[in-house]
Amino acid sequence: MRRVVSTLSRAGLAALTFLLVLAAFRLAPVYAEPPLAVRVLPLVGPAVLCAILAALSGSERRARRVKPLLAGLLAVVAALATVVSLRPAAGLGAVVSGPQGPLADLRPTAIDLTGADLRHLPGVRRWAVEWTGELRAPDSGAYRIWAVGRGRLQVAIDGRPLLAAEGDRVEAGATVPLLAGSHALSVRLQRAGPGARLRLGWTRPRGDGRPGGMAETIPPRFLGSARGALGWWLTDALTFLAAALLALLVWAAPWDRPRRLPAARPVTPREIAVSFLGQSALVALMSWPLVTDLAHLGVMDRPDGRLNAWILAWDVHALVHQPWRLFDAPIFHPLPDTLAFSENLLLPAILAAPALLWGGPVLGYNLALLGSLVGSGLATQLLIRRVSGDRLAAFVGGAVFAVGAHRWIRLAHLHAQVTLFLPLVLVAVDRFWAKRSWSRALLVGLLLALQGLSSVYLGAITALALCAALACGIAGGLGRRDLGKLGVGLGLAALAMAPAVWPYLRMRAFQGMEWTLGDLATYATTLTSYAAGGTRLWGPITQRHLDPELIRDTMFPGLTVLVLGLVGLARAPRRYRAVVVLASGLAILFSLGPQTAFYRFLYEHLVLVRGIRALSRFSLIPVLGLAVLSGLALAGRFKTAWLALGLLLFEAGNLPIRYARWDGPSPAARWLRGKPGAVAYLPLGEGDTEAMLQGVAHFRPLLNGDSGFLPRPYSRAMELLEGPIDGEALSLLRALGVRHLVTRDQRDLPLAARFDAERIYEIPDGPAAIAAAPGTGRPLATLWAAEGVVADLGESAVVSCLSFELDDRPWLAHPRVEVSDDGREWTRVETVASLAGATLALYRDPRQGRGEVCLAPRRARFVRLDRRLPARGGVLEAFP
Repeated sequence: MRRVVSTLSRAGLAALTFLLVLAAFRLAPVYAEPPLAVRVLPLVGPAVLCAILAALSGSERRARRVKPLLAGLLAVVAALATVVSLRPAAGLGAVVSGPQGPLADLRPTAIDLTGADLRHLPGVRRWAVEWTGELRAPDSGAYRIWAVGRGRLQVAIDGRPLLAAEGDRVEAGATVPLLAGSHALSVRLQRAGPGARLRLGWTRPRGDGRPGGMAETIPPRFLGSARGALGWWLTDALTFLAAALLALLVWAAPWDRPRRLPAARPVTPREIAVSFLGQSALVALMSWPLVTDLAHLGVMDRPDGRLNAWILAWDVHALVHQPWRLFDAPIFHPLPDTLAFSENLLLPAILAAPALLWGGPVLGYNLALLGSLVGSGLATQLLIRRVSGDRLAAFVGGAVFAVGAHRWIRLAHLHAQVTLFLPLVLVAVDRFWAKRSWSRALLVGLLLALQGLSSVYLGAITALALCAALACGIAGGLGRRDLGKLGVGLGLAALAMAPAVWPYLRMRAFQGMEWTLGDLATYATTLTSYAAGGTRLWGPITQRHLDPELIRDTMFPGLTVLVLGLVGLARAPRRYRAVVVLASGLAILFSLGPQTAFYRFLYEHLVLVRGIRALSRFSLIPVLGLAVLSGLALAGRFKTAWLALGLLLFEAGNLPIRYARWDGPSPAARWLRGKPGAVAYLPLGEGDTEAMLQGVAHFRPLLNGDSGFLPRPYSRAMELLEGPIDGEALSLLRALGVRHLVTRDQRDLPLAARFDAERIYEIPDGPAAIAAAPGTGRPLATLWAAEGVVADLGESAVVSCLSFELDDRPWLAHPRVEVSDDGREWTRVETVASLAGATLALYRDPRQGRGEVCLAPRRARFVRLDRRLPARGGVLEAFP
């Protein structure tokens, strides 16, 4: 049975490889027209599954000669590259025009435009791109001409308008009968919004002349003047030959005759030292020019970068001065447990404490980031060395995880970079498998706790990988006593993480914060995202050929890593295979979020799952699995390992990476140091992370804050403070203890200091807002009708205020209120609703904060309120 599965999977992989090559060479820059019309993306998943089956079902057999096939393939690819480079230019050229006239000419090619094609142009906000020339239909029949893009689009064929559309996302198409031969084509794209995008394609007719063939971007050989027929014929023939040779090579490769791994040898201190230097050099190279100025260069131009730098700085400040106030961070003042709105990054902050104290937040962030990358590479290398004696191969496998493509597109997400303990937990599990002692079981729990204290997200990711490893262990023979020891170790992890986890649970209860399935669906990834690249090599290909609506993140690890990972699966020990396949499968399912029943089941039955928002980060598990398998694939292949390292760096490179310089807190931030009261940077909601980073100069309570979760009272404070800072706004600021406002705008307030464009104003003394006290009025029966909310006082009584539970609709300062004695005749009364009081009530109770509508004391039996009033359906309270 195993041999049958192996044969079928290898045959399927060979056939799919043949089709994949044909599909890939249909794209730029080859633009081949092979006889089989297939697409790349639908073939990738089945090809990967066939490769996994071929690797897992391998058994000993006689090796076939593959070198002649490899030499022939290289010769055909070289010939194809030569033909493509010498082939006459084809397609339509374009003219880019601005308000003052022509700006540039674009070279002839397919009509497939992205913003990168216009990057070399001067900063012109208004432009138009025009293509004119021949469109040659290869067959007579009904063609569907379609376009996808952004802007204002016009397409005409033979002088007749065909398509006209406009919008941020244009999707237009029309069916037109065309005779075989030449037709006049005119296309115009005018900018209407940010960026540029246009792909003009067709769906060719079937044999009977009706549309229904393959939809594709119109190939350049059918655009412009007809020439180079020999070059196109050679392109098609060489493409077919290259696909056939690669398919034969895949079939002949010794999938079911895996080479033995070199015997594992002890890891020496010298190997650790050399590997540390090597991984450090790779990290420095791939992050260049960051290492040239660690104290000032960084990702401080990005909100996540500033947020995480501030978290590190606050952690160290709190641990040095008031450790018991760690989670009561001075943001979103005066809410409690505000550090629990985001990651705590506790362990990275402790490790980077000297740099944070004496060098500032940028230096601390950079050392935490680069140290995490180097440590992650070394830890992965140790995991590979557990079963392989090839030091170079293990080093390359560690480099895959340390400096792979997934690192350089998320530099501002420090909480997704501190992955040191993820591979170490798996090392500890493998050591426990070899010798099932109490000390090794406790080490598993300790390392899991350290990863959780480094990053809550990575703690959850590591826990999932650990669950997969334990499931494989149970299937492989772990007994009850062994599981009991591991259970004690995991209990130790729970105890160690409890002080850091409890504030998150407390915050969740106080704020009523929980991600719904709808929220999580927005942040979940898609299978298409796993094919999307974010590096300079794969990013442009992704932008041209994948639907941006289906891409939530860019998670393609690189072709080299993927191929090596599949090859390594055939060589890995059985326990490594099982853990990689199971953990990666579970992680991919989890990352897809509510799209899968697996995730929905976990969401309904595990409370902690509801607090994990960025599900795409679980892709780290398959990346780690590919890194380990890549190292095992390269074991015993010295020259191939060096070649693979070079290809890895080439694919993953994103140089030059954009960094920003930060020279420390501003003079205004330093002026605020040591003074009493809270501070607010206006406007709220804009530049909050900049205000937080400036706050490291004084660590006074800030009204501002930033996180993936926006507290209800903060949204109301933004609503109130977006206008003039007058009576209502001042009363709220006084009630919240705010003493200084920092803004670039001129305000009618006492000016305390001015530094260039920044002004610091003092809050004058005066009345403070008063929050509505819940449960102190008389509950009223209410009827929610189309005319409004009718409250029945039960009998005629004097009423001056009505209290209600707040919802999140816009505030009404003077809601319509009518009173009646009999419920038939209504009299309108003047009212005032205090947004300051409602906001203050939300700060005290974000879940059930109340607002008030006040009126001149009136005697009435019924009160009817404006239905637009931001009141939740429930019981109103009346106050005399």
